[in-house]
Amino acid sequence: MDGLHSQNLQYLETLCQDLYNPKTQEQRTNAEKLLDYALPPFSDTARVPNGSNSPVNPLGIVIQTPAECSLYCQMLLQKSNSPYAQMFASAKLKNLVLDHFSTFSLPQKIELRNFVLNYMGQHPDLQPFVIASLAQLFATITKVGWFDNEDFKNVTSDLSSFLQATVDHRIIGLQILGLVVEEVNLSTNHARNLTKQRKIASGFRDAELLDSFRLGLNILRQLLNGEVPFTNAQQEIRMKENCLILLRNCLLFDFIGTTPDESSEDAGSVQIPASWRTTVEDPAFLQTLFQAYKTFQPPLSNKVMEVLVQVSSIRRSLFNEEERAKFIHGIMQGTTEILMQSIHLDDLSSYHEFCRVLSRFRSTYQWSEISEKPGYGEWIDLVAGFSIKGFEAWQLAPSSVEYLNIFWAKMLSSNGTSRGSNGNRLELIASQLTRTFISSKVESVASLIEGSTLTDDPLENEDALVTDLEMFAHIARCKYDESAGIIISIFDPIAREYQELIQQASSGLINHSLTSAMEVIETKFAWLVYIIGAVIGGRQTYISTEDQDILDGNLSCKVLQLMNVNQSYSSPQGGNCGFEKLELAFIYFFQQFRKSYIGESTTRISKVYSKLSTLLGINDQNMLLNVIVQKIATNLEVWATRSKVVTKSINLFNDLSGGYSIVRLLRNLETVQYIIQNHNGKNFPFLDVSDNQRIRMIYYSALSRIIFSEDNPEKDFEEFVKPWDMTFQELASLNSLEAYRQQAVKATLLGIFRDLRGFILAISGRKNFLVFFEWFYPKHMQILLHALEAWADDPLAISILKFFHEFVYNRSNRLTFDISSPNGILMFRETSKVLCTYGAQWLRRPTISTDKYTEKYKGVSVCFSILMKSFVGRYVNFGVFELYGDKALELALKTTFDLIINIPFDDIIVYPKLSRAFYELLDTFSNEHMMTLTEMSSDTFLYIMRALAAGIQELDILTNFIIL
Repeated sequence: MDGLHSQNLQYLETLCQDLYNPKTQEQRTNAEKLLDYALPPFSDTARVPNGSNSPVNPLGIVIQTPAECSLYCQMLLQKSNSPYAQMFASAKLKNLVLDHFSTFSLPQKIELRNFVLNYMGQHPDLQPFVIASLAQLFATITKVGWFDNEDFKNVTSDLSSFLQATVDHRIIGLQILGLVVEEVNLSTNHARNLTKQRKIASGFRDAELLDSFRLGLNILRQLLNGEVPFTNAQQEIRMKENCLILLRNCLLFDFIGTTPDESSEDAGSVQIPASWRTTVEDPAFLQTLFQAYKTFQPPLSNKVMEVLVQVSSIRRSLFNEEERAKFIHGIMQGTTEILMQSIHLDDLSSYHEFCRVLSRFRSTYQWSEISEKPGYGEWIDLVAGFSIKGFEAWQLAPSSVEYLNIFWAKMLSSNGTSRGSNGNRLELIASQLTRTFISSKVESVASLIEGSTLTDDPLENEDALVTDLEMFAHIARCKYDESAGIIISIFDPIAREYQELIQQASSGLINHSLTSAMEVIETKFAWLVYIIGAVIGGRQTYISTEDQDILDGNLSCKVLQLMNVNQSYSSPQGGNCGFEKLELAFIYFFQQFRKSYIGESTTRISKVYSKLSTLLGINDQNMLLNVIVQKIATNLEVWATRSKVVTKSINLFNDLSGGYSIVRLLRNLETVQYIIQNHNGKNFPFLDVSDNQRIRMIYYSALSRIIFSEDNPEKDFEEFVKPWDMTFQELASLNSLEAYRQQAVKATLLGIFRDLRGFILAISGRKNFLVFFEWFYPKHMQILLHALEAWADDPLAISILKFFHEFVYNRSNRLTFDISSPNGILMFRETSKVLCTYGAQWLRRPTISTDKYTEKYKGVSVCFSILMKSFVGRYVNFGVFELYGDKALELALKTTFDLIINIPFDDIIVYPKLSRAFYELLDTFSNEHMMTLTEMSSDTFLYIMRALAAGIQELDILTNFIIL
């Protein structure tokens, strides 16, 4: 093999500089192409047996295999002093290892591993980003080659030479080890075989992980004792940082193979094995970590606290009772000292991680275990004071306060049945926290509106807000009588101010100052209504007392009175459209009230209506239901262009209609009757707003449940579908595909088929579905086929196909026809027409290079599901088609197989939804129609066999088969 000559070396270095430091994007793209030509990635020709098909590249050499390419990358590393060339070579080697390591011989694999390790040992002065890339390369080689040879498993022993050499070598060794731990634990796109991934992780856990953790701890102790001779401050920072990263990665390891996603990282405990017990139970363990936190300055203190977050989550079952008590006490002592001296808590990152420590500590260990420890009183008071300050200054670190909420929610929920001084102490703290939390939110409104703070308004992100408030509800309900008094004491003065502003506005004195003041007041009310909704939603049925129900009624009365005042002021007649955040808060309040009170049958619930009855005349849930539905109807009329308000209102309406007893109550309400009789866009303009297209399905699902809640819904159904009949009559008058392709017609088609899909989605009974079936088929079926043909290459076709998918879906056996009925056969004939109509158009479509799934495969996936649902529905006797010479089944299968073989095989695997629909279809086809194999083309048969072989190797697809 020829080496890299100086001319070739210079050529590669220039391209690498253009790649990583280009003047233009075009220069970067060109450099990337030329580098791939010079040192090919073998993405398509990884196993070319000879060089006959390999072009001579700009270097004047022929690279036949990935292993040869790796040798040239090694030469580039050895000969070049350019950090860009070194970075490119290490990145190229990583890609070759990930994609083609199986083509390397064992000596080549070991040689590459040793080369990378030796190269870093010989060049400890490389640029940090090059060192990081090479360390990642070594970690990848270790993981991919774990089962190839024992040499790949000797990680800590091979790195011992680094850790016993110069300071720079020790830094590199720690960095490599930290990345190896992270890489082995990581489930990447390249590690498709998760079983193999878990075996590698388990092997590394058992053989190397504890030694790596102990090594990191020993080095941390050396750093604290000043035993490492640094030559400059940067060396010290890098070594401390990499040591702490190693410790953190060891504790973040997925010890039991649960592979949790990142979003659940704060949910569980750290499941370290029993072999770690002696290391963790050593009193010096916690002392070392807390000493490091006190000694190291930010941002290193933040890294120490990240380690402590995981340490505070170590599973309680690891310890016996005595050792667990010592461990808990050790964490309490360490955090007490931090709180007393406020060590690094002025650093936001350290502050955030400390809040996580408190949250994880309480989530892992029981309140009874914590409260019985010496110094508990001092500790809980310090945490309370820290939390109160955090609540007061929540805008500085809003995400950190969430963890304080979690901590106190868990502390106080465990205190529900406690008595004695500890319980009383927590109740006192709960009242202080409640007052501070509410006051701080309300008082922050003006600064948030003015933009004088960098914090985003929490009211803009309801999902995160609700999660936070659900935790706060546990705090507020701990001493609920005092909490309710606090809320009312804050609510009433704002209400008086609101009345004054409304009077000014009513007198015509509207100016910028009044408008700004009104925005501040209504935002404050939005906070209070959300908080009231949360605490009412926090009611626990079997724990709540009658006194607490009365308090819920008092708070609800405040909200409903506010809503009445606000609605009169914000009415269209008043010339004011209202305040969106407050409207969303009202909807949230009703959702929480529904969860806690509507639909239950216990007599004690009537206590919640005592105040509502006195002040508002609302005596029971029927009357309150009417209030809620009136609010929903008003929102759908007045707030039609505000998709958030519309969506939340319809979701509330849908949730109300989901209850078996409540839906019957809804059916008799005048407001619901009005909605049913006037459900179209003429009376509810939100249906004509494009942003509301998706939510209209849920709207019609709710109406469907209400209509069919009666035993004999035929008459009401006929009245209900009259607007749809009129729409279909207008569509039936169109006499050409060009007429169907008008934009106005498209909007009409999109709306009606989404409405129909939502409507039948909620039908579960055979009798009720037959009412719809006889209305739709065959009268309106031809319009569906014309629309599908006219718009086959448009997203509208997907909406039509999804409706038809729901139409043929035998959900809850609703498609069970009489034995003498031909409806099942007739329905499949229409299914065949739908598949053939769409399939013929699809097959003529040009290849799509971007967003293939949305543009091309989404419709095919629905077609596969339509045929699958028809096969498994058990409402069609497929033998009838061949008996009477009907080609419907034959044409449906032929079209489907044509679609299949026109999909590149790799795309079947790449797109999960397409993959699932494809394999579900194959599964049902193999059960129902194996006799048609003789009529299948050889290309189709081979394609399906190859797909089955690939499916067995793909764990996700195999799981789908098991589920099926």
